[in-house]
Amino acid sequence: MNKIERLNAVLNGEKPDIVPAGFWYHYDPTNNTYTIAQNHLRTFRETGVDVYKVMQDYIQPIEVNIQSAADWDKVSYPGTSSPVYQRLLDVVKMILDATGHDALVFQTMFGPLKTLVQSYGYDMVMVYSKTAPQQLAAAVRRVAEAQTEWAMGFIEAGVDGLFYSGQFSEPGRFTDEEFDLLVKEGDLTVLRAAESKGARNILHICGEPDYNYVSTPARYTEYPCAIANWSVKDTGLTLSEGRKLFGGKPILGGVNNRGVILNGSDEEIRAEVMDILKNVDTLSGYMLGADCTIQGHGISNDKIKVAVDTAHEYMSKN
Repeated sequence: MNKIERLNAVLNGEKPDIVPAGFWYHYDPTNNTYTIAQNHLRTFRETGVDVYKVMQDYIQPIEVNIQSAADWDKVSYPGTSSPVYQRLLDVVKMILDATGHDALVFQTMFGPLKTLVQSYGYDMVMVYSKTAPQQLAAAVRRVAEAQTEWAMGFIEAGVDGLFYSGQFSEPGRFTDEEFDLLVKEGDLTVLRAAESKGARNILHICGEPDYNYVSTPARYTEYPCAIANWSVKDTGLTLSEGRKLFGGKPILGGVNNRGVILNGSDEEIRAEVMDILKNVDTLSGYMLGADCTIQGHGISNDKIKVAVDTAHEYMSKN
């Protein structure tokens, strides 16, 4: 199998010829688009991962000054005419052109509420989520509509799907009703639109540092996705348990993103990967990956390659 055939097998719930792997980390957003694209390509080339996951490290600012609940009515988000969107699209196109689309390509997108947090900060958004939820929800809907336009543009450019970062499900942050209103509704708007265009989306369930990265995967079981990813270490939900929670869907993950892959020896990395592969319920519909982006000082493509190579060699040796 080639990389595309291998990932399609996983997304179809089938067993590929070898265990595929995908790892990622953030890049310096002060770099120009050419440098960002080249950094992605270097990571793909040096690690041997089976999927191109394009990071969204350029942030679209929203410049409305929020001083009262009524100000949320003024908040809007630009469509594909945005210079920030065009920069992201340029990175995607350079990667596709350079690789000949020899593996599946996923564009990272954050949800509408996270987009508001990126402009206004957690504290302000969380205050208004309690004091003016309807006004905030209306702003989320407008952002979701524009982000849907972005998603359609990425798909038309050739990406195979979105790497969609679902956030704000931490226990104690929102009630189920608040989550549905402020988070889930906007997420579903973007994801359903992308899926309607044939996108096969990766759902990444992300925890925030102010809640010790603990998310609630059960809140995402109705999200349309081709494969699901969450933090095993932070939620305590094993890969096998998570697959059951998501109704048998393909799954991605298992590796501690702040553990030995960041600062361990080759032997420690191999041991962690081997333990994961021996204990996952089935290698059908499974891709090795990390709980989240690899985070911390000393990120090394060489260490990532050790994990990737261990996965690739596993079935031939066991």
